[in-house]
Amino acid sequence: MINEIQARPALILVADDEPTNRSLIQRRLERAGYQVLTAENGSEAVEKTLASLPDLVILDVMMPIMDGLEACRRIKDDETTRDVPVIFLSARDETEVKVSGLSLGANDYISKPFKAEELLARVDVAMRLKQERDNLRQSAEEARAHAELAQERAVTDALTGLLNRYGLQRALAREHAEARRYERPLACLMIDLDDFKKINDTYGHSAGDTALQQVATILTEVVRRSDMVFRYGGEEFLVLLPETDLEGAASLAEKIRESASARHFGDGEHIFKLTLSAGAANLRDDESGNDMIARADLALYHAKERGRNRVESAPYA
Repeated sequence: MINEIQARPALILVADDEPTNRSLIQRRLERAGYQVLTAENGSEAVEKTLASLPDLVILDVMMPIMDGLEACRRIKDDETTRDVPVIFLSARDETEVKVSGLSLGANDYISKPFKAEELLARVDVAMRLKQERDNLRQSAEEARAHAELAQERAVTDALTGLLNRYGLQRALAREHAEARRYERPLACLMIDLDDFKKINDTYGHSAGDTALQQVATILTEVVRRSDMVFRYGGEEFLVLLPETDLEGAASLAEKIRESASARHFGDGEHIFKLTLSAGAANLRDDESGNDMIARADLALYHAKERGRNRVESAPYA
């Protein structure tokens, strides 16, 4: 009566201090297609359960060294084995004994003497319930993984692999709150590729896309681990700088600008130079994170207006 949905023969541990009972149960289970481990007492049953992780444990209640009730308690207390089903076998038919076993987490209680058909039927039910529970758990884990992947994709720019503006808003809210709570500085950079339309028009959009990816690489290489880089849109990038003042932000922007100016860009077929302009701003006492970004964007506008390939710092009215 092996469960047909098991990918392999289920492994069952049988613990009984009576060799005759143990051997009889083992033979009937093996004849039904199950793999069987045996134990002579509760202590051995716990040890083998932890070592082998069986699909089901059958415990006699009355055993030397450690009885079945204590063995069940230890199995259920261990994180790695707490979900293993347990069936009790016992000549003791008192209600309080049955209640004690079931309250410890056992799935079933069979009174001795019993017929082999009854044991096999209850084992089969326990195995089916375990498989259904395992399937539900796996489905839940897969659903959670899919949800996490979907959430990650929703905040990630497909071209550069950077976080996008949705990801920015979440990070900005968090960093703004941290800056206010702990009175820490916070700054940002708005960075734009100069004359990017000319690159697309001259070399094609494939070369332009490659250039955006290469700029994203420069940014992630130059910033600190605690800094966050975002693709803001089009050819614009934003860098969020926790615990950084305006001077530090401008210094980093200059380092990024110089790094870009020193490199060649392109997709192999077309190689070209490009420059970056940047605007830096730090968080004021009376403004939101988006207000800070707006001032950095205005500083970027002034950098463009004053010749490009340069860094300008806020404040601007």
